Amino acid sequence: MDGRDRPLPLQHLLLPSLERATVADLYARCHRGAWCSFVDGTVHLPAGSWAELDTYFGGFPVGKWRRHTDVGAVELEVRLAGEIEVEVVLHHPHRATRVVAAERFAAPEVVAHRLGPFPLAELGDGLLFVRLRAIGPALFAGGAVRPVGPPPAEVRLGIVVTTFSRPDYLRRNVAALRQLFADQPDLARRVRVLVVDNGGNAEVDAGTAPIEVVPNRNLGGAGGFARGLMEHRDGGWATHVLFMDDDITFEPDVITRTLALLSHATDPDLCLAGAMLTEEHPHIQFEAGAEFLTRSVHPFRPIGGGVDLTRPRRLVANDAERPAGYGAWWFFAFPLRLATVNPLPVFVRGDDVLFGLRHTQGHTITVNGIGVWHQQFAQKNGPAAYYYEARNLPLVSILADDGYRAHHLVRRFGYQTMRMLSALKYDTAEAQIAGTRQFLRGPDAWLDLDHEAVNRAVRGHLGERPSRLDPERLAVPAYQPRRKALHRARGALAAALGGGHAVPRRLSRGTPRTLEVSAWSPAATLGREQVVYRYDPTGEGFVAERDRARFRRLVGEATAVAAEIVRNFDRLAAEYRAAYPDLTSDKYWLAQFERDGGR
Repeated sequence: MDGRDRPLPLQHLLLPSLERATVADLYARCHRGAWCSFVDGTVHLPAGSWAELDTYFGGFPVGKWRRHTDVGAVELEVRLAGEIEVEVVLHHPHRATRVVAAERFAAPEVVAHRLGPFPLAELGDGLLFVRLRAIGPALFAGGAVRPVGPPPAEVRLGIVVTTFSRPDYLRRNVAALRQLFADQPDLARRVRVLVVDNGGNAEVDAGTAPIEVVPNRNLGGAGGFARGLMEHRDGGWATHVLFMDDDITFEPDVITRTLALLSHATDPDLCLAGAMLTEEHPHIQFEAGAEFLTRSVHPFRPIGGGVDLTRPRRLVANDAERPAGYGAWWFFAFPLRLATVNPLPVFVRGDDVLFGLRHTQGHTITVNGIGVWHQQFAQKNGPAAYYYEARNLPLVSILADDGYRAHHLVRRFGYQTMRMLSALKYDTAEAQIAGTRQFLRGPDAWLDLDHEAVNRAVRGHLGERPSRLDPERLAVPAYQPRRKALHRARGALAAALGGGHAVPRRLSRGTPRTLEVSAWSPAATLGREQVVYRYDPTGEGFVAERDRARFRRLVGEATAVAAEIVRNFDRLAAEYRAAYPDLTSDKYWLAQFERDGGR
């Protein structure tokens, strides 16, 4: 039987496990004695208890499926034991919650039952879910949402996982993919996985799963995804590609959901941006798609940040239609035919932004239930990260916005540099200056870069990297202004005094205070010679010491760089735009893969 005759479920009704997320309310909300078992992946319901699946991984987002796919109706499958009443319920964004169906079941062992069909046009919008009411002791063992109607289009998904020396994450994620193929054998004809090994040390036990390792030079995320994209393009098998980071945690079912959505999409160019949930707080959404404002000093604008996904009404609002300028490559799926060029060679930071702005804007959506967990970026935003931002973001802005001008870059460069100098983060300010200088060398110099060697040099900045703090530093109290007005006044004064550097040392006697590791607060550093930057989830951080001589030197260097931007920007912008085809060509990337013999 052809795979097209056996349509995939649109999603499974997931239950929590210790391997991934232990916040049960992302899966099922239990009441009056009902509880989720992390051992056997079931919900136990004593008589009189109930559970609701109006959750991130349990609810079905009606509106997105109605507007973006050809699915006309769905059936809900539930696997149950005991005597239980099942209600099918809809949370509508603009109407009262209502029960759309109800049935009673009784069985001594787990049996699969189907409810429906439920026409999506009649439901309209919102979150469709099941509510389980136990009449006698009962058990819920999961279920699925299945399409009713014609078979989907034939979509073949080529996954690219770029990895660099993260063996624990990689081992766990490969195991999750193997389990996915074991649980759904039909996926082997529809999904293939390439693990692009930038570190040359990936150990992958694929078993019988269609997972292949491709050795690669360390060309960053951009180079890893370029390698995987070109492999899938040259292979001629995949219709769509999914980029995934290696250092994420994910429910294997998000692959099933992604494949199903793309298979039923009415827009042949539909792209899917997976949301990012934070590892530190697994129920909090960091981002569900994003915008990039090229002319702003703060260009990155995450959408949906800070949403508590365990609150049903917040969850319904989270699925509203809203444009996403791009989707980050921790989880981003797109039709292969949109990738007419390869990723921009920026190593990290900005490749996904430009691809979204130039090739997928207007076609990218997010969907509740398709998201991954990722560590927050606070620990990663050190000197190396800001080097790449300072170097890459002007190029992204030039290539995405014909109206981007020198004064936009000067304003952002000056703001970011003074921000870091005011925070006593001199290594980071120096890295920003170095990154901007590299951008100012133009496209010929960029085309000649050895990205692996550049990264080694950039990572040579040893300061301002979080490491284990001693008990004395951990005990330094946090900066906590008592009044907002006073805090603002201190900040304004600090800015006027060069981030406090104009205050003589003899008058700068404030006791050290702690700030969050990626924070910037001139008010906190004013009048202090030392600040402790700390990341409380790990107890790591670093100590910043005021250095007036280095401040003056870096201000002078930044002033010279700003003047060079003004003089040369128009010429550089024209040259970079002309060089874009060369920077993203197969010829360029193949030369990078083979440089110094490759791997």
